[in-house]
Amino acid sequence: MKNYRENELKWYVFAYLLLLIGIRSNELFSIDNIDYLTNVEKLLPLTLLAGMICTLSFVFDCLYPVNLKEKLLFLKFITTMPGKTIFTRISEGKIDDVRFEIEKAQERYKEIINNMPSDKKLKEKYENSMWYALYRKYEKDPRVEAAQRDFLLCRDLYTTTITMLVLTGLGMKFNFIQFSCLPIKYLVAMLFITNIAAYFKAHRFVNSVISSDLINLKTKE
Repeated sequence: MKNYRENELKWYVFAYLLLLIGIRSNELFSIDNIDYLTNVEKLLPLTLLAGMICTLSFVFDCLYPVNLKEKLLFLKFITTMPGKTIFTRISEGKIDDVRFEIEKAQERYKEIINNMPSDKKLKEKYENSMWYALYRKYEKDPRVEAAQRDFLLCRDLYTTTITMLVLTGLGMKFNFIQFSCLPIKYLVAMLFITNIAAYFKAHRFVNSVISSDLINLKTKE
């Protein structure tokens, strides 16, 4: 499950390292600047610093608690974890997933829906616990595993991007790295892209558990 940290996430960080080096290399090795030996000497410290930023970003991401990652990703004032609203959305017919019929889901989880607390915080906790109980039943289902892996990858890409943005900003502020708008623009763009990707993958993951449960129910019938 976690092999994405050794593959996709590592290459994502490495791509940013190449971007930082590439920007500076393009400036140093221009047509008007032909003192290549001096330029190489100037490039080495930047390469080291860029490598440190990328390494620290990877390490710091491993240290983030899961709860902090979820808060950074979902930004509670905008949205919340889909597992906390899954049965509310089923009851209101606000799930568009071709893998199952919403009417069948409403019938299947009628008891859960009818027993939901009225208090918002208790309701979210209740829904998430009910969904998590279903997840534990189907966590080894290949469809659930694939959806969970995609979500975790996008989530970690997002939090790693935050770390790289902070470290890059600090590096430029204290003149460890020459200021350039391109890395900042790149990271901000990736911040939006990975957040949106993680949001959709989280819903896909939560819905995959429901889909597996309904398929299992249909097989028994």
